[in-house]
Amino acid sequence: MPARRLTSLLAVVLLTLAGVLAPALAPALAPGSDGLEFGAPAALAARAPATVAVDSLEPAVLTPGATLGVAGRVTNTGTGGLRNVEIRLRLSSTRLGSRTELAAVADGRTTSRDGAVILSRGLRDLGAGETATFDLRQPVNKLSALTGFGVYVLGVEVLASRDSGFGRVAIQRTLLPWVPTEQVLVPTGFSWLWPLVARPTRLADGTFADDSLAPEIGPEGRLTRLLTAGTRLGTGAALTWAIDPELVAAVTDMANGYQVRGPDGLVDGGGAPLALRWLEDLRVATARSSVIPLPYGDVDLTAAVRADLGRDVTRALELGRTTLASALPAADVLVGTAWPIDGYASKSTLAALRRSDIASVVLDSRALPAAIDLSYTPTGRAHVPTRSGRLAGLLSDAGLTDLLGAPAGTSLVRAQRLLAETAMIASELPSGPARTIVVAPPRRWDPDPAFLDRLIGVATSAPWMDPAPLTELAGQPPPEVDRTTVRYPKAQLRAELPASYLSAVSDMHDGVSLFSAILTDRSQYIPAFQRSLLLLESTWWRGRESRANRLARDRGYLSDLRGEVRVQPGNFTFSSRRGTIALTISNGLEQPVVVNLRLDPQTARLRLEPTEVQTIGPRSKAQVEVAATAVAPGGVLVRAGLHTVGGPAYGQPVRLRITITEYGTVALYITIGAAAVLFLAAGIRVLRRLRGARGGAGPQTPEESGRPAAEVVP
Repeated sequence: MPARRLTSLLAVVLLTLAGVLAPALAPALAPGSDGLEFGAPAALAARAPATVAVDSLEPAVLTPGATLGVAGRVTNTGTGGLRNVEIRLRLSSTRLGSRTELAAVADGRTTSRDGAVILSRGLRDLGAGETATFDLRQPVNKLSALTGFGVYVLGVEVLASRDSGFGRVAIQRTLLPWVPTEQVLVPTGFSWLWPLVARPTRLADGTFADDSLAPEIGPEGRLTRLLTAGTRLGTGAALTWAIDPELVAAVTDMANGYQVRGPDGLVDGGGAPLALRWLEDLRVATARSSVIPLPYGDVDLTAAVRADLGRDVTRALELGRTTLASALPAADVLVGTAWPIDGYASKSTLAALRRSDIASVVLDSRALPAAIDLSYTPTGRAHVPTRSGRLAGLLSDAGLTDLLGAPAGTSLVRAQRLLAETAMIASELPSGPARTIVVAPPRRWDPDPAFLDRLIGVATSAPWMDPAPLTELAGQPPPEVDRTTVRYPKAQLRAELPASYLSAVSDMHDGVSLFSAILTDRSQYIPAFQRSLLLLESTWWRGRESRANRLARDRGYLSDLRGEVRVQPGNFTFSSRRGTIALTISNGLEQPVVVNLRLDPQTARLRLEPTEVQTIGPRSKAQVEVAATAVAPGGVLVRAGLHTVGGPAYGQPVRLRITITEYGTVALYITIGAAAVLFLAAGIRVLRRLRGARGGAGPQTPEESGRPAAEVVP
């Protein structure tokens, strides 16, 4: 048999054997391939024969003399039974070498760091859907793998017998920081930003669109959880509050009593007691603490600048500063610091911030990355050049921000991953130099209580974490790290409020300015509209089509107010060459207005005299008489409209129909001439009769008597 035919036959035999033996050998050849991996794809998790959940892991940070305790549950998620169930603890033999390696382990992209088994226990057999609990404990002194300071991989592995054989059916990996006693460690500074931002609910008329803010400031609400957790964290760590001033203003309104728009009209809101308590807790928490005032309403800064609404950026910053300074008098309001949404801003926006007296700006570290790859995490400080001057860049760590906002995983595993990440940063340069890392959660962060409890418990006591106030970081020179120019990703550009929407907001700006021009007291109505315009530009409306409804509601309210000042229509008849048109201007507002009435005839049959500026009292009407001169007979349409003192038209004009029943100038002259001729003819006849009467004694001819000749008596 030729060699080529022998080779082909052997290949076929080997492939056949591989197909037969693969199912039986699979658990042994790939022990983790069908178990639940930390960060594994959903499809892999869906077909896993079992799951393991870690409910308790103590301590969060391993130190000499401690006892490692892991408790949780194993659940059979398959259709067949699990026999000879065994639970094991695995610990990596060495510490992780970098944040990149840590991420690969945590995301399930590598299994090479599972390490050796440090503890094993048997569990009962599990039928389909059944669950068994476990509680494993091991003294740390018996763990020889723990050497230098750093992060180690802890795996909770489940093995069992199935029809396909004995092997791994589930694994849960987590991360453990280890701090030995003899470790010489230079702590890394950590500066925390703590956002308090909510959905804008107040409308331009002072009512609330809904009562959604009340549960957020309730005992179990998101804002209460953040406020409580931030207060705890601030006792042992450097924390800077980042607060939307509009939130504080809205809660203040609630505390004073407020109304909510419901399906059947306005109803009284029920959150006043909650608002009073939350405000008091906020004042206590922020006393003698640093507070960054976000732009009022959390205006979408870059979108506003791009839409030529730079004046709103300035107004939002100024109003934010004054609002918080008034509401939180004991706080240290950092008026010169800004934090754009997601830590990104375009170059033109950064220049606008610098022109608005902003000296430092919090950016995502990816917005100003290092020019070369570094083997460590640099301090979060950089220079940010702009066309209007240089800003102090405070760079939040992108990896930590992403971890704080990640929804995947249990609270314990997520918190442990975040703590391990901070330990990994410190272990990069354990002997210094000193660095400061800025930790900034997402803007509208919604962490669960278990996550916050574990995070804060370690963040305030971890030996590798040193409190580093943000103000101190801003005053430090940046490290000698070359960075690229400011980046503004396309994803951020796509996320901005749309240009078409902001164009409609700009149109409303013009309407508010026009309305303001007729008022005698601009402290009424206008400030509320200016605040409402800022809320319409809030980052909350990114990606939400409901923004159009909110804009329509506020625009409708403005239209109703502007419609309170108007000219009442009417019809008029002219029966003489000269006369007046008496028009009524109505003012339904609660203050006097100043307007100018203008009439514009659509034909030349009528000439009108200009009018003077009119002041109309609150909730009253005034009649304005306009002098008119008729030129020719017929009907005339006149457009009557109001204007501001400066000249622009105010509101929609009304049409007046005027009927001219008398002649104009030329016709009048003709009529007078004809009348004169008639009067002259009549006068001549009268004169003739008078002359005849004076000569009555003489004989009369028939013609003179006026009678027929036959009737004359001889």
